[in-house]
Amino acid sequence: MKDTRPFPVDGSIPSYWQHEGRKNGLFEKFEKNDVHLPDVYDVAIVGGGYAGIATAYHLLKSASSPHRVVLLEAKTPCSGATGRNGGHLRPDYFMAAAKNSERYSAAAASEVVQFEAKHLGVIKSLIESEGIDCDFNETTSLCVFTRSEQAAFARDVYNKLRQEPSFDDAALSLEDFYTGVDAPRRTGVMEAKGYFSTPAARISPYKLFTALLMRCLDLGLYLQTNTTVVSVMKSEGDSHILATDLGDTLSARKVVIATNAYTSALLPEYTTSIVPCKGLVCHITGPEDKVLPKLPASSFVIMEQDPSPSATGYNYMLQLADNSIIVGGAHHKYDTNDLGSWYNNFDDTQLITPAQSYFEDNYMQRSFIGWEDSEACVDRVWTGIMGYSTDSLPHVGEVPDRQDIFVIAGFHGHGMPVIFLAAEGVAAIVGQGTPYEKTGLPSIYETSRGRLESQVNDILAGREKESNPKLI
Repeated sequence: MKDTRPFPVDGSIPSYWQHEGRKNGLFEKFEKNDVHLPDVYDVAIVGGGYAGIATAYHLLKSASSPHRVVLLEAKTPCSGATGRNGGHLRPDYFMAAAKNSERYSAAAASEVVQFEAKHLGVIKSLIESEGIDCDFNETTSLCVFTRSEQAAFARDVYNKLRQEPSFDDAALSLEDFYTGVDAPRRTGVMEAKGYFSTPAARISPYKLFTALLMRCLDLGLYLQTNTTVVSVMKSEGDSHILATDLGDTLSARKVVIATNAYTSALLPEYTTSIVPCKGLVCHITGPEDKVLPKLPASSFVIMEQDPSPSATGYNYMLQLADNSIIVGGAHHKYDTNDLGSWYNNFDDTQLITPAQSYFEDNYMQRSFIGWEDSEACVDRVWTGIMGYSTDSLPHVGEVPDRQDIFVIAGFHGHGMPVIFLAAEGVAAIVGQGTPYEKTGLPSIYETSRGRLESQVNDILAGREKESNPKLI
């Protein structure tokens, strides 16, 4: 019988970040598994992306570092969403906070905002202290509204949050909030009706986390790539047995599942709480003999709406140092009658045709002032599989009813300003036995039986969760 669990598939289309990052030769190094590894570990980490690498880094940097830590990756490090995302380090200062404030409390929402915002300084310090070249650049991000009603709604949300004692100007961190006829000139977006701006950064995620993985190896990490963990079972005593697709097994006292979109393959209780969802991103460049125009900002989120049929969505976009563009999103262009093209879909070898066509159809020329004659075109397009959480929040902590098995997953396409410090918290729990409430992690991130049993599904706009979703 065919195994239908969501494991990474072979034949993924390389992203721009992977294509550029692999020029440093690390890809070939990570491909090899010619070192004999021990069979017994203190901690086994499953998943070689941002979450797994960051957890390993924090464990190994700790003064009470476990003696043996192994990281197992089904393909090569950063082959999944970490090496395929939009390259944004962009905290969400108030749009998600409005939902969290209403659903939980203003204090809980503010806790999340401050946690995300802290990543800007922490990631910068990490890059400087470890001497990592990953094209990091601090910038301002513009959230642009292309409909007047969108801008009005955002203004109402902002004003409402400002009434809460937990939120002030420093917490919300808006550098500017503008609506008016000058919005197109200020943003460069032809259809702009308004915008707000917040602190952000751009980064090559592939370069950052492959370099951080090399640092982990220097610190004593054991690494096994091209090895899929197919089961984690409790053994007699205080250990767990991890079985791989190669027919091997290893033992670890504690296990961290850092597989994000693929969490339910090893933890089936997360099947209806962390859903693999596919997105599309592309790289846009111009003729070699032509300099592309410079945009007013290098980071954008552009809120879009199609009038017929009514559909809303957004695009996320970066302008790189060479003025080329990384852009993804276009969810409002997907066929809503074909959820299988993206929802519960873990096949990143196939593109999403409506989104691809949307960007390939002169996206920059028809959307941005000064780009009409740029001859900009898509030169690389790829997909990535994100771990969407049905309540829009990460699952972090010890798995309910599974002693010494921990999860750090479900980042809802927003992991860059969340994972590094979430991994620090997990490392404290795993390595030092720190109680969750003492880690500095937002209280609403903690995984729980109640969250796993909830029928909320933000991904499908409030529909009840499918009890037996078909995995593609």
